[in-house]
Amino acid sequence: MEHNKLIDWMNESEKKLFAIIGKYLDEVKGNNKKTTEICHIGKFIMLLNESVSIFRLSESPDCLLNTNQGIIGLEHQIIVNKSLREQEGCFETIIRSVEQNLLADSSIPNFFANCDILPTANYSLSEKSEVIKTVTNVFKEYIIYDRNIPNPYVENIRLQKYSSKGISIRSNSFGPPLSPSIIKQAILKKEEKLEQYIRNCNSPIWLLLVTGNLKNSSYYIEDTQLLSFFIHSKFDKIYLLEDFKGKLYRLK
Repeated sequence: MEHNKLIDWMNESEKKLFAIIGKYLDEVKGNNKKTTEICHIGKFIMLLNESVSIFRLSESPDCLLNTNQGIIGLEHQIIVNKSLREQEGCFETIIRSVEQNLLADSSIPNFFANCDILPTANYSLSEKSEVIKTVTNVFKEYIIYDRNIPNPYVENIRLQKYSSKGISIRSNSFGPPLSPSIIKQAILKKEEKLEQYIRNCNSPIWLLLVTGNLKNSSYYIEDTQLLSFFIHSKFDKIYLLEDFKGKLYRLK
């Protein structure tokens, strides 16, 4: 797709998504978890390409949909590798503290930096302050002197000019491949609460699984043929959204 056409397509997709979820984003302002959930549900509705709209937001299930079949409950679940996600969460906390240190340091010019977290990086709670100090010094040396300091936490720092000071963790590899067993585990986890969902909304329940974002903890779909397996579930329908690629698969 040509660059200009790609930009036009992205802008048009963004408009369509906002038309679906705009007013609901206002309801959850400041709630990052719910905002992500609503964005996924909006993408799902776009890709489904049926007469479906959000009826209202809820909890257990996550929202109610208006469909040709009447009101449907929709439960949302992101599939991630837990150990990798824990590492990401720990280092997101570290990077935010480093960012604050650099914001408070008047000797550091404005910048925007991307960095990778080393796959082997880890720390104990008692080491957290020392890790923040170490990583802060790593960034200071790179920003001021363009020097890479070997360390066990971050690598591949890249700088851009910016109007403020900011750091972003870049995904440095594909996540693990998604397998039928991982999908089944995610379904079984939600299946345990299915009766509660049905009681709460007195409607059939669909399940939306989400994977394939740009974080290392997110699974990627290596082979779509692996999605063609029998699923025994009491969910009325089950879908899988490949987030970054914008692809939707019906599993049941």
